[in-house]
Amino acid sequence: MSAAPPHPSSTLVNVAENAELRLVQLLADSCPSPQAVTPNFQSSCEAAVGNADAAGLIRAILGDSGAIAGLLAVEPTEEAVSAFSLLAALLDRVESEADQSALVAAMAQTITVAPAAGADGGKKKAAMLAALYNLRSSGVEKVDLLARIVTLSAESDPKVLAEGQPLGDVLDAANVKKMTEDWGVGRADQRKLYRAIADGVGKVQGGDSAARRQKFLLSALGTYAEASEVDADALATAKDAAVGAIQDPVTLFAEQRGMLLLPAVAALGNGAATKSLFALLQIFQEGKLEDFESFLKSNEATLAEYGLSKDECTRHMRLLSLCSLASEHEEIPYSAIASTLHVEDTEVETWVIAAVSSGLLSAKMDQLQKVVMVESCVVRKFDIEQWKALQSRLHSWKKNVKSVLDGLEKSQA
Repeated sequence: MSAAPPHPSSTLVNVAENAELRLVQLLADSCPSPQAVTPNFQSSCEAAVGNADAAGLIRAILGDSGAIAGLLAVEPTEEAVSAFSLLAALLDRVESEADQSALVAAMAQTITVAPAAGADGGKKKAAMLAALYNLRSSGVEKVDLLARIVTLSAESDPKVLAEGQPLGDVLDAANVKKMTEDWGVGRADQRKLYRAIADGVGKVQGGDSAARRQKFLLSALGTYAEASEVDADALATAKDAAVGAIQDPVTLFAEQRGMLLLPAVAALGNGAATKSLFALLQIFQEGKLEDFESFLKSNEATLAEYGLSKDECTRHMRLLSLCSLASEHEEIPYSAIASTLHVEDTEVETWVIAAVSSGLLSAKMDQLQKVVMVESCVVRKFDIEQWKALQSRLHSWKKNVKSVLDGLEKSQA
């Protein structure tokens, strides 16, 4: 992630003589009344500067709530970011990389939890962490900082996370995946970032925020490779992703198709509180409308529990059931579709058009013969039965090709 450099500060310039002492004075002077820096704040900072103790100076500033309040009270935001950037630049004078990382974590935590000053306080804190993010090269540090930036932005100004915004465009799923790969961070750090982004973009109003959120939930679930890794956070994420896949099984059909195999999702089936949700997800992944209606007879309360609309679920199950039917037959009588979807014959064409429009199905309708001719269709489930069907079709195709070649050979004889 890149950010525009802060505007030059008239109060503080990094190369200014005695810049560190000016920073200390600025923080003390900016501390809003009735709060104040501690009595020995300035003397402690001056001692650290005199001893060339960059780490000590950073700790003295971070450890004084009045100084942090002063930092966040600096206006305009560009001035505050410039002051914080000077503090962050001191990290380069800390010899130990471990000490640097510890100080980065402390700086990030201190800014994150500090009370925001004014209506734009959250934006200011996000801008400060963005400056720190751009100064650091450690992947682990960047993951933590980016997650915090997203969370602060979601709380203060969610629209900056929308597509078309600089930060929102950085949060493209493919781009985030590439960044984590380039940084070489572990799965635990990856899932932390994915979950933070999922929660953040979920607060964006309108657009495709629901689909973007679902992508990152699935990415987070993909970091749990073994059942032994599944914890409370994994189950919470799996539950959210399951609900998302039921609410919209179409938009991210390909991404969601194999989610039942994810260890965290499979674990939902083992919990008494989530067993019915897992059963419903199975139906949306592999079942048909009749399975859904059977589920409702004893589990309709599950829909209300997870905020699911019965009408929307039924509509999606009709589309998915039509796809399952289309994957089994190349030509489907209108009557078979009506029977499978539990609709009147006169409604069949409407449902076929809806399936085609959704991208799940490619087909033509013979209105005279009342038959739907399937050209292609997404595959909802692919196991041994589907392999056998594919084998049968390949053998048939091979036989037809041989017949054509034999015919050509005879005609040329």
